Order: sequence, then structure tokens, then C-alpha cells
Amino acid sequence: MSEGVFTERASGRVTHSLLRLGTAMRSQAWEWAESVGLTPTQGEILMLLMQRKAPLRLGEIARETALTAATTSDAVSTLEAKGLIEKRRALDDGRALAVRLTARGRTAAKRAQQWPEFLNSAVGKLADDEQAVFYRTLLKMIRHLEVQGDMPAHRMCMTCCHLVTSKNPKKTPHRCTAFGQDIGDINLRLDCERHELADLPTQKKIWKIFAQQT
Repeated sequence: MSEGVFTERASGRVTHSLLRLGTAMRSQAWEWAESVGLTPTQGEILMLLMQRKAPLRLGEIARETALTAATTSDAVSTLEAKGLIEKRRALDDGRALAVRLTARGRTAAKRAQQWPEFLNSAVGKLADDEQAVFYRTLLKMIRHLEVQGDMPAHRMCMTCCHLVTSKNPKKTPHRCTAFGQDIGDINLRLDCERHELADLPTQKKIWKIFAQQT
């Protein structure tokens, strides 16, 4: 056997594994979407509107989903034609349009949330400590991609002024002052409705502490 078989860098193996997961997710997304007469993009927009619980402008949807303005406009127009969303004048600017779910749209959005269940089932096979480590790792990767400009910023706990970060969360949990609750690593949110962006020095302090934890 060639000596080079096992010499691939660990980062390369991780990347390849993520690409394979991406392939499975894309396949499942299309299979689900076709079964309900939507596209994955349309389903993603519905889920975003349901998560935000408030009307969003087209520009906000494009930014949050990393879609082009043209793709966003086409998807929104199709969803409007299906009666799943409706356009209204933005409350803060009567010249701008905002998009919100209709009653049918909320039902469709709830169904759209079910398609990743195959992945949720696989994650559920991991032990609790494995899930916690995996989630911490994903948060770090997502943050790195955000900083690089390769992914839209999320309303995550790790950039929020309400988070009091623990240097040793296994012994002393983090603290969310917005909800008044102690939280462990696995409870850190990637998208929170009470998120308020911390100033840059505070963000750097939080991430420095978070990166040093094991």
C-alpha cells in the first residue's frame, strides 16, 4: 500500500466530510421541496420569516440567505403568487416594502422546518458530550466564516452584549442577562430574537475566552 494513503491533512478530511454532508442535505432538501411544490430557496425564505417573527425587506432576506437580489425577488414573487407571503409597506419607511407570512405561509413554514429531521436523527445518535463539542466547533467555524465575509452574520450569543461568558462552563455556566438564565455551551443560540450586538472589544473578549475553552 502506498505510504501516501493516510498522509492527507486533517483539515482536508474534515472538509471532504462536510462536503459529503452538504450533498446529502441538498438532496434531501430538493426531495422534500418537490413533494410540497416548493424549491429549497423558497422553503428557506419561509423558515427565515417564521424565525424572525416580523416582516423583512427584500434586502434583509437576500442578506440573511446569502442570495442575490434577483433570486430573492423571483422567489418572493413566486411565494406571493402561491399565497404564502404578502407584501406590506414597511412601518419605518412607507416607500419600502416588507414581506410577511400569511396563515398558509406559516403552515408551510412549519412543514419546511421538518425536512432536516434526517440530519437531526443522525446527530441524536451522538452522546451528549459529543454533541456539545460538535456544536462548539460549529459555532467557531461559523464565526470564522462570518469574519471572512463568506457567511452572513448571525444573531448568535457569542456576539451579544447580554452574554456573560464563563471561562469554565463545565463548572460555572455562561449567563444570559436578557433571559436571566444560566446556560451551557449546548444552549448557546445561533439566532436569538433578543440579540443585541456587543461592541467590538466585548466581542473580541468573548471570543478569546470561548476559543481557549476545551
